[in-house]
Amino acid sequence: MIAGMRSLLRLFPVLLLLAAAPSAHAGQKKPAPVSIRLLAEGNEKEGESFVTPVELTTPKKKIFVRKVPILSERDIKAFYPFPGRDGLAGAYFRLDPHGSDKLEQFTTEDRGKLAVVFVNGRVAAALRVERVTDGILYVSGGITPDEIATLQTKYPVIGRESEFGKKPPKAKKP
Repeated sequence: MIAGMRSLLRLFPVLLLLAAAPSAHAGQKKPAPVSIRLLAEGNEKEGESFVTPVELTTPKKKIFVRKVPILSERDIKAFYPFPGRDGLAGAYFRLDPHGSDKLEQFTTEDRGKLAVVFVNGRVAAALRVERVTDGILYVSGGITPDEIATLQTKYPVIGRESEFGKKPPKAKKP
C-alpha cells in the first residue's frame, strides 16, 4: 500500500501539470487590434521599474513616462477621426464613465506636465496637460490610415453610435 502511495505521489506533479495545461491559455484575452495608451510624464528618479525614457520629436526632447497607463483602449466608447499631420490622422476618443473619471482626475492633478499617447507601442502624440471634464481624449495626430480602419471596426464614430454594427439595408430588385 505504501509503495502504491509513493507511485501516486511521484505522478502527482505530472498530473497537476497536465490538468493545468489546457487552462493555461483559457484566461488570456485576445490582444486588442489597436492599442492606445495615455502615459503620464514621470521622473527619472522614480526608477526604471516605474518609468521608461521616451524620445519626443515635437517638442524635440527626451522625457520619462510612467509605465502604468492612465487610459487604454478599454476605456474608449467611440471615436471621431480627422486628418492629422504628415498624412497621418488624429482622433477624438469618447471615454466610458470610468475612463472619463480617470482622465479628469489626471488632468486636474498633473496640469502643465506632459502626457504621451502611444498607438501600437509608438509615440503618436505628446500633449501638454490641460484640465479635461468632458470625457474626450484629443489626439492631434500619429494614427495611421490602417489603424483608423481597424478602429472603425471596433468603435462607433461619435454621433453615429446607434448605427454601429448594423448591416446596411439590402437593395431591392426592380
